[in-house]
Amino acid sequence: MATKKSQQSKLQNSIGRLSKEFKPDDILYELSMIYEEFSIRSTSEAEIEFWLKCSKATKNLSGGMEKWLGEMEEEQEEE
Repeated sequence: MATKKSQQSKLQNSIGRLSKEFKPDDILYELSMIYEEFSIRSTSEAEIEFWLKCSKATKNLSGGMEKWLGEMEEEQEEE
């Protein structure tokens, strides 16, 4: 169990560092590209489909976040 907590802590720290350097939509977009690569290297149809769905969902969220960021920036300019 200690190993899982250690891995979780390491993941949180890594993501925390990335989030200070990159916008959330950029991180998600790059993650979607990694999922596409996973699908290419997959051996079963089910696994290929899984990674393609993950890629598409992550890309969609990235696009939404980019839009929301633009809306937030516009609102801040108006204030």
